Amino acid sequence: MDEVVVERVLRIVELVPEGRVVNYGTVGLVASCSPRYVGRVMKEFGSNVTWWRVVNAAGMLPEALLPTAREHWGDEATPHSHEKASRSAFVDIEDLQQLWQTHGIDPGSS
Repeated sequence: MDEVVVERVLRIVELVPEGRVVNYGTVGLVASCSPRYVGRVMKEFGSNVTWWRVVNAAGMLPEALLPTAREHWGDEATPHSHEKASRSAFVDIEDLQQLWQTHGIDPGSS
């Protein structure tokens, strides 16, 4: 995996505000990679970032992660049901792009 892209994905995930979620595709658009790549990064390296804030397009996470995610969502007041994050919790592409432009530090820049 490309270390720069991996680091970019992880840094973008860390910018998702508390109480909000983002889908793999939105992270991928901002990070210039595919949603599947984002999923792979999260699976392999995401345990040290706010992984519960990255969900699929339906607001869901793998079943094994849901109990812990629900705890985090509850602590952060993230709107959610028992199975998934609510649509109202999603950060859109424009907002995530703005967060990245304002607060992100691209690992690919010198």
